[in-house]
Amino acid sequence: MNYRLEHVAIQCKDLQESVRFYQKLFGGEPTQIRKGSAGYGFCFLKVAGETPLQLMESDGAVGVHHYGFVTDDIEGVAKEFREKGAKILRENRDAAGKLTTIFFQDPNGLQVEVRVPR
Repeated sequence: MNYRLEHVAIQCKDLQESVRFYQKLFGGEPTQIRKGSAGYGFCFLKVAGETPLQLMESDGAVGVHHYGFVTDDIEGVAKEFREKGAKILRENRDAAGKLTTIFFQDPNGLQVEVRVPR
């Protein structure tokens, strides 16, 4: 399997303030803020054309929420990771029912996302 780090997601106590902070210090343009399937607002801020930060609203915890990777074979990854003992926390599927994303937890309690490229 091929993997590439796609983003690092950070939970923020104030999303707008965090966008302004990271943009002021690192530059870049944030994407439009939108609501995710889990109900929180988020956006991406790509710094110097590299792996973006995903900034996420949070009423509770702040800090790194998850790391996101992309792969060319999400079905194969899901199968392989299950065989290796990973507990899949969540799967996302498109309108046709095709698997697009899996989330699992690392030994430190951090979530890891693996998905198909956007």
